[in-house]
Amino acid sequence: MRRRGALLVLLWAIAGPAGAQQVERVGSADVALDRRIARLLQSPGTRLVTRDTLVARGDTVDADVLVLGEASVVLEGTVTGDLVTVDGGLFIRAGSRVEGDVVNVGGGLYRSFRAQIGGRIIDLPDAPYYVEDRPGDRLVIVAREAPVRLRLDGALGFHQPRYDRVDGVSLDWGAAYDLPLVGPVQPTVHGRAGVRTERGAFGWGGDLALRWGAVTLSGGIERATRTPDAWLRTDIVNSLSYLWDGDDYRNYYEADRTFARATYELGDERKQFHAVLGVAGQIEEGRSLSGGAPWTLLNDPVRPNPAIDDGRLVSGSGILRVEWTGLTTVLRAGLRVEAGRTVADGDFEFDRYEAWGTWAIAGILDHTLEVDWRVQGPLPGTDSLPRQRWTTVGGITTLQTYPVAHFRGDRAAFVETDYVIPFPEWLALPLLGAPDLHLTHAAARAWTADAPDARLEQNVGAMLEFLGVYVRYMQDPSGTTDDSLLLGVYWPFGQGYPWES
Repeated sequence: MRRRGALLVLLWAIAGPAGAQQVERVGSADVALDRRIARLLQSPGTRLVTRDTLVARGDTVDADVLVLGEASVVLEGTVTGDLVTVDGGLFIRAGSRVEGDVVNVGGGLYRSFRAQIGGRIIDLPDAPYYVEDRPGDRLVIVAREAPVRLRLDGALGFHQPRYDRVDGVSLDWGAAYDLPLVGPVQPTVHGRAGVRTERGAFGWGGDLALRWGAVTLSGGIERATRTPDAWLRTDIVNSLSYLWDGDDYRNYYEADRTFARATYELGDERKQFHAVLGVAGQIEEGRSLSGGAPWTLLNDPVRPNPAIDDGRLVSGSGILRVEWTGLTTVLRAGLRVEAGRTVADGDFEFDRYEAWGTWAIAGILDHTLEVDWRVQGPLPGTDSLPRQRWTTVGGITTLQTYPVAHFRGDRAAFVETDYVIPFPEWLALPLLGAPDLHLTHAAARAWTADAPDARLEQNVGAMLEFLGVYVRYMQDPSGTTDDSLLLGVYWPFGQGYPWES
């Protein structure tokens, strides 16, 4: 980072209140950082620093301090508020004191561990913020991902390929383009197109998003293959499962959609807490799709793709998603409520909900207890849902001793408790390493309103998980199904929990 010079002067001799400076903020990149910077700029007591400055030993700055651009602050004295830099430098010497937070946004932080920090230390040198000098002696804090306007989806614009019994290979290409900022608003247009080899069909879509701080408004149109079962397995795992032996965990239908949504984000700079509140509306023209039999390695029988209730679905939704990460606890949860109506020639009237989540906690030693859940169904006043809102239960992701999609309906419940015990390294095997032992209990079912018995079925068992390979044994306590032993592979480089080594 370039610096204007080596002259160091007293802070209060050169830095006036925020209101006395010509400083603007445009764009949006991080909700919590946007909010903090805006608060500092709006506060008449904030001291702005725009050139190299020394706060000498014994001196005190009784205010929040915001350091901008090429400026650096060398702190030997005391700051009673927050000390924040955007695209600048902070040198915090031994014996100095900051009573508030120390925050580095896109700059450099060089701190002695013998300095006293009363608040949090938030060091984000790669945060996408920078400061521009503009004519008229103005400074502009630009907040956005990068000054490169064209952004390709995935590798060279290609989305992750998918492989299933309905579309065969699905290959999509897409890109987004950031239009010029309109005041504080960042407009972005995005488009994609792709091919479905099994059906000889095409998918496409486009949308416009307007982001202003924590608020994003977007809308668009698309033709897409949709599934209500994405929660069962990720795209890549489901594709590999089908390629291996024809086990496709999802059901599909095609839809032409027009949609609009608004979201509001909350969070903190360290990403320990993040939440999204949203509302959305859509008009969806759904069509049933027939299942085919694309090539698989083991050439096992492939189950058919069930039909949906073809027609126009007009609905509005509200959604809440929350993520919280602590030193010994992680929570990820979501809730969606959807209301379908017969307005605008809609064919379905219903109210429904779905809730899902993962809660994990550090156990004794380096053990982990993880609980996953999902429940969905009609709300009071609705007897049944259109079949494009049904889901399935069965197979390794829910009840291993039952066939894939053995249970199906508009109501579903699933809860799985997994206790993970890492083995010591002295038990490591060549290439595979030391395994983790999983002790698992699962209870789940999907059903409809006319089901004579909707009790949850159970599985209990254990799994040894090596690097990329696992062996899993599950048993049905009721004796309704046979025991199941599986040898499988998985992607071993997923994100772990903070307490896991």
